[in-house]
Amino acid sequence: MTDTQTTTRFEIVNTFDERVIPVLEDLVREYHDRYGDLGGHDSREEVYGGAKDQFTEAARGAFLVLFDANTPLAAGAVRAYDGDICEFKKIWSNPAHRGERLATRLLAQLEEEARRLGYRQVFLTTGPRQPEADRLYARNGYTAHFDPDAFTVHPYTKALVEGEDASQLPARAVRDLVDFGELIARKP
Repeated sequence: MTDTQTTTRFEIVNTFDERVIPVLEDLVREYHDRYGDLGGHDSREEVYGGAKDQFTEAARGAFLVLFDANTPLAAGAVRAYDGDICEFKKIWSNPAHRGERLATRLLAQLEEEARRLGYRQVFLTTGPRQPEADRLYARNGYTAHFDPDAFTVHPYTKALVEGEDASQLPARAVRDLVDFGELIARKP
């Protein structure tokens, strides 16, 4: 195992930077492998839909990549959600480097970037077939807001600043969250 701590760097990049295409394509493959059996699930649309405009500084967002030279090791994005609440999306780690806690480093950097952008809380979701993501968020202090036995989207929250209460889902999330099967059925 290489020492990725000493040879790596985080960069904020455009989502269509050529170095990021393998990340996005691996996410397409990953989502298809996990959810492709569900009618109506479009992995490509899930990964690429809205990615160009939502993760820019002008939109109070960022697409962050941990690189070793030009090889992406982990990636994730922050985007505006509701007021002083941001949402993390597209969290990924390189399959060849899984187990090196890169996703934990990435989460910490996403949180720092979100604070820099002025956010006080983070909201994120993962799908019901991603137990490693559930473990990652639990291990890093995120509050789960779902029934583990239900086939639902798994929402999480976390305060980004001292004294902020992120123990409840944002009102918008409460309105928007549905059963995972229903969510897939809604997509065109």
